[in-house]
Amino acid sequence: MIRTTTGLCFSALCLVAWAATAGDAPTMHVNTVTGASDAAPPGYVPPLVSNGSLSMLVDYQGGQSQRAFVRMTPGIWWEGRRYGPPKDQLIPFGHFRWDVQVDGKRCAAPGAWTQTLDTQAAVVTCLNEHDAGVTVETSVFTPLDHDLVVLKRRFTAKTPGPRKVRSTFHYQFTPKGNENRAPRRVAGACTWNEASARAEYRFQADGHRPCDGLVWVFSDRPVAAAVDGQAVGLSSEITLDAAQPVEMTCYLLFADSLDGKDFPQQAERLHALVRREGHDGLLAAHRKAWAAYWDESYVRLPDDRLQRVYLTAQYHLRANATRWSFPVGIFPTHWAGRFFGWDEMFCFQALVSSNHQDLSRRCPEFRLAGLPIALRRTSHYGNPGTYGARYPWESLEDGSEAAPPGFWMDHVFHMSNIAQSCWQQYLYTGDREYLRTTGYPVIKECARFFRASMVYEAPDGGMFIGKCTDLERLGPARQNPFMTSCGAIHTLESAAQAAALLDADDAEAAGWQHAAAELRRSLPHNAERYVPYAGCEEESIASLGGLFPYPLFDAEDSLQKNAAYWFVEKGQRSGNMYPVGKSMCAWYAGWLAAALAVLGDTQEPVKLLSNAAQGAGCFGELFEINEPEVSRNPWFATASGNVVYALNQMLVQCRDDRVLIAPAVPSAWNDYSFRLACHGNLAVEVAVKNGRLAKLALLPGDADVACERTLVLPENLLDGVTLDETVVSNVTAGDGRRHITLRFQGPADVVAASR
Repeated sequence: MIRTTTGLCFSALCLVAWAATAGDAPTMHVNTVTGASDAAPPGYVPPLVSNGSLSMLVDYQGGQSQRAFVRMTPGIWWEGRRYGPPKDQLIPFGHFRWDVQVDGKRCAAPGAWTQTLDTQAAVVTCLNEHDAGVTVETSVFTPLDHDLVVLKRRFTAKTPGPRKVRSTFHYQFTPKGNENRAPRRVAGACTWNEASARAEYRFQADGHRPCDGLVWVFSDRPVAAAVDGQAVGLSSEITLDAAQPVEMTCYLLFADSLDGKDFPQQAERLHALVRREGHDGLLAAHRKAWAAYWDESYVRLPDDRLQRVYLTAQYHLRANATRWSFPVGIFPTHWAGRFFGWDEMFCFQALVSSNHQDLSRRCPEFRLAGLPIALRRTSHYGNPGTYGARYPWESLEDGSEAAPPGFWMDHVFHMSNIAQSCWQQYLYTGDREYLRTTGYPVIKECARFFRASMVYEAPDGGMFIGKCTDLERLGPARQNPFMTSCGAIHTLESAAQAAALLDADDAEAAGWQHAAAELRRSLPHNAERYVPYAGCEEESIASLGGLFPYPLFDAEDSLQKNAAYWFVEKGQRSGNMYPVGKSMCAWYAGWLAAALAVLGDTQEPVKLLSNAAQGAGCFGELFEINEPEVSRNPWFATASGNVVYALNQMLVQCRDDRVLIAPAVPSAWNDYSFRLACHGNLAVEVAVKNGRLAKLALLPGDADVACERTLVLPENLLDGVTLDETVVSNVTAGDGRRHITLRFQGPADVVAASR
C-alpha cells in the first residue's frame, strides 16, 4: 500500500463564502463556493454525497461531469460491491447528468453558479444562472436508511412571459461501447417499464461476492423515456413563467442480492415509499436522521475556519460510516473502500469521543466478525492455540486480505489499533457485556499474536519486538521499532486489564503483563529522548507513539516529552507518510496535535490544527495531501478522524477517574462550548464565556448509577465561579489547576453561579 499526505493548501484560492459568527452552528455548517461558466475555481473538488453505502461527488451543475478533480472522476460507488482479484476494485455504478433546453435551444454552461454543502442537513445544492433567462437549482441527498439518490431540480424564469423548458435527466451505467466487456464481469440490460413509469436496469456481477441486482430510474413528473443500451434519459416538458417555479425530482434506486434474496421485493417497497412520501417526505426523514447524529455532541469554537473544518470532518465521518467499518473513502482512488485496521481506528476514536457510540461500535463488531479468518492466518494446520490472530492489512467486507504484495504487508501495528478500538469502546461505554462478547475476544487474540509471534526474548531475560515494517517511510525490517513496540505494550496491557475485569485467563494475563513490562524497558532511546528505532537518523512522528496513537505516557515521562518537542522543532519536513511534499499533512497534524494535547500544551495543538484547516478544500474537506506541487485523495477519512479527535482532546481528556477539562485550550480562547463523551458512559457539557466557566454539567448515560469523578480545570476558568456544594465533595489546587471531586447520581450541574 502506498499512501501520501495532506499539507498546507493552494485550494484556499476557491471563492468560498464563509459569512458567519463563531459558535453560530447552523450557519457554520453551510459551505458555499461560487464560480462562472464551466471553469472551476483553483483547487475545487466536488462535495461528497454519501450515506455510508452509496458514495459520490456531485459537481456545481448538479451532475457528474466526466472530468477529473484531483484525479477523482465523479461517479457512483456502492460499498461492498467489488470485482474480484487481483485488485478487488469497487464496481462503478454509473454517473448522471442533466440537459436543459429553453425555447428549443440547449443551455450550455451557466453564466454564474453557486454550490453549497450543508453539512447539518447533508444536502448539496447547486444554483445555476443561465443566459437564457432561467435559473436552475438542484439539490441532491442520499437518505441514511436507503440505497437511494434523490435529485430535485427547480426552474425559475427571470423574465416575464412563458418559456418552454425541456429538462432531461441522464443516467449512464457504462459508457457506450464498453458494455459487458471484460474485465468488468458485470452483465445486464436496461428496459422501460411503462406500467411503473421507471427505467429498470438489471445486472449480474461476477465479482468478489457474486450477486444479481437492479437500478431503477424514475421521476415524480410525467416523462418521455429514451433507452439506449445501458443509458437512459428521462425528459419532461415544462411551461415556465416568472410567477411560479416548477420542480422535477428524479430518483436512482439500488438493490441487489447481497442484501437478501428478496431484493426485488425490497426494491418495490422502497419504490412505493418514494411514491408515497415524495421528495419532501424523504427530505424530512433524512434531516431527522442527521439531526439525531448531530444531537449526540457538539463543539463551538471561536475560530471560524477551524469550526467549519471540524463540522465538515464530522459530516465526513458519518457519511463514510459503512455497515462494516470505516474505510478511508468509498472511492476507487481511496484503496477501493477497503478497510485498514490502522486507519479505521482514527475514525473510530473521533466518533466514540464525540459520543457517537452506536456508530463507533461498528468497528470492533466488524473485527469480531472477521476474527475466524484472522485466526486461520496463524493457526497450526487449522488447529487454534495461543498463536492469536493476524488481521489483514487491507480487509474486505468478509475479513479477507486484499492488499497487494509489498513491504507494508510486514506491518503489525494495525493489530494494536484493532485492539485499541475494542478497548476504547469499553472505556467510553462501560458496557461489560460488550467487553465480554465482542471486545475481549478480539483484544485477547491480538495480545496472543504479539506474545507468540513478535515478542523476542534476549539472553538476559529482556524482551523486544522483532523486525517488522513500522511507519513505511522508515523502511522495512526495523528491529524493535518504537511505535510498533508501544502498540504491542498497549495491546498486552489492555488485554490483561480486560481479563481482570472479566475474571478470565489469569495465567495468560500475567504473561501479558510481564511481557509488556519488559517491552517498556526495551524501548529504543538515545538517553535524551525516544527514537524511532536504534540508530535511526531520520525524523519520524513514530517517536511520539507512546502519546498517540497509544496512550502509554504523559508529561511526566521526559524521554517521550523530549521526543515530542524534538519532532516539533526538527521533524515538520517529515510531516507525511512518504518522502513527498514540503509541509505537514492534515492527518499527521492531527496526530501531533493529539500527542501534544496529552502533554497539556496550549499553544502547538491549535497551531497545527489551524494549519490543517488552511489546507482544507473549498468545502472544508481534508485531503491526504494538498500542496501546490502534489495533491491527492480529497475527502480522506483518516485526516478527518485525527483532526476531530485532536480537537476533542484539546477540550476534554480522560485518565482513569479523572476528567481533564480544557487541558490544551489556548489562552486566547475566551468563548467556547462543547458536549463530548467521557469514559464510563458519561458526557460532559462545558461553556466558557469571557474566559470564565459558565456551565459545567456531567450527563451519565444511566441516571440510576452513582458516579464519582475528579474534574481537573485550569484555575483561571474558575475565577469568580461558585460551585454547587451538593455534588462537590472536595477541592484541591496545584500546578495552576483545580481538582474538583464529585459524587453524583443522574445529571450533575457543577456551576452554581459565576460573575
